[in-house]
Amino acid sequence: MKGIKSVLLDSSFCIRLLKSDADYHQNTVDYFKFFLDNGIEMYLSTIVVSEYAVGDNPDNLLSLNVFRLLEFDYADAKIAGSFFAELKGNEDLRKSEQRKVIINDIKLFSQIHNRNIDAYITKDRKSLKKMIQPLGKSHNLNFEFIDLSIQLNERLGRLF
Repeated sequence: MKGIKSVLLDSSFCIRLLKSDADYHQNTVDYFKFFLDNGIEMYLSTIVVSEYAVGDNPDNLLSLNVFRLLEFDYADAKIAGSFFAELKGNEDLRKSEQRKVIINDIKLFSQIHNRNIDAYITKDRKSLKKMIQPLGKSHNLNFEFIDLSIQLNERLGRLF
């Protein structure tokens, strides 16, 4: 994870960070500490805040005071529109995901692209093949994809 200075957090990361009995909780805590220890800017989109708020008060998350809140703005919306236009004909994507999930993910990817964020951390591996890779080819969407199901030590190539 060399060269990563910023990361956008998905709702799956946020949920697992504060829920000690969630799958991948320890992985999430390890990544969180790694980001803090290495000065990696953690961005929290208002889109993720709205998803998080379905199950818990987002003030619990924001009380950690380590996240940069990222509002979805006009420039993000323009990029999201072009991303969605590119993917709207993808039948496999529509069959495998709910429309609202696709739209929210595309909005997050537009924020990453628009603001030159280096990485994205999520448990959603499906989005890599179904959305991120096609948008990488068509719109030069480029960032480090961090899979929460992979332990930090494994990701870094450490044996301990």
